[in-house]
Amino acid sequence: MPRVSITIPGENSQPYRFGLDKETITLGRGSENDIVIDCPSVSSKHCIIERISGGYILRDNQSTNGLRLGDEYMHIVDLTNESKIRVGDVRFEYELSTDELDELDEEQYTPKQETLEDYEKRHSKPENETLKRKMVVSSAQPKPPLPAPQILASSTQGSGFLYGLSLTICGCLALYAGLNLSYTTHQSNLRGRAKGEFTLLSDINEGRPPASEEVQEK
Repeated sequence: MPRVSITIPGENSQPYRFGLDKETITLGRGSENDIVIDCPSVSSKHCIIERISGGYILRDNQSTNGLRLGDEYMHIVDLTNESKIRVGDVRFEYELSTDELDELDEEQYTPKQETLEDYEKRHSKPENETLKRKMVVSSAQPKPPLPAPQILASSTQGSGFLYGLSLTICGCLALYAGLNLSYTTHQSNLRGRAKGEFTLLSDINEGRPPASEEVQEK
């Protein structure tokens, strides 16, 4: 049975064994794990030992402090006899017996080892691909309508005042024109003079009283 030794700093090493038919073994600080590691540097679900053809691998489970093989952080470590790995600050050692090595040698083995840096590069999107995606999304979305132009209150009030004043002046002029037409028509008949010879405004300015029908009869 493969043997895993877990050594927490300042404590004695703890061995764990499992059969070659075991598909997965979870390691972490949480009590639900197959191997519980009571250490603050270990995440609740830190990593997983997985059975593959020809042996086992140790896979990081997006932990905080990761896996280290020597000085390099790893995403996947191929477990070979006497592998020594750091799980957070905890020392992880993997051992196989001679019989287990012989049995695993009969299986076809494909290396899976991958550094954390290579894993992150493999799963990150190129900048040009990200830019294309943004362009597609922006072109698919309808453009919002342009906001209505804002008019200052002072300019609105000024234009309204001028408009009202213009209407008042036009109304006064129209009223005067109507009165003048009526006055000159009536007075021309009484005076026997043409309309253009006098106006309502000229009679008022000169103090000339309007002719009455009684004067005409005399």
